[in-house]
Amino acid sequence: MSNFCYINPKNSLNKNIKLAKVVNQIAEKISDIPDFRKFQSDLELLKMVTVMVEHSIDNKKQKNKIDKKDLVFQVYIKVFGTLSPEKLKDIDNNIQYLWENNQIVKKKFWSVVKHSLYDWFERKILN
Repeated sequence: MSNFCYINPKNSLNKNIKLAKVVNQIAEKISDIPDFRKFQSDLELLKMVTVMVEHSIDNKKQKNKIDKKDLVFQVYIKVFGTLSPEKLKDIDNNIQYLWENNQIVKKKFWSVVKHSLYDWFERKILN
């Protein structure tokens, strides 16, 4: 047991830790996809990442808003390595396209609960 278990990060340190956890979770989810590297320019993967970022970051409660687009760039850089400025510009344009066409939508709480319970039931009971 650590002697410093009662000392916890606050403010910007805590925010950076939370953002790093979100980036790692999304990167792990992407790496579960077989041959995920060939989907680097795929709009469907970008939509999945943007929806995951939308669900994990709530800017309504924050004084300092978190740039969700920057978080998507961090995920892409973590998963695919360094990206050229042209690739980053394409990702930016595609995010803008998804946003303008209402493709980045946060699901309702009850929908998330319902699907989570169904998924648990399917994994534990049916299998």
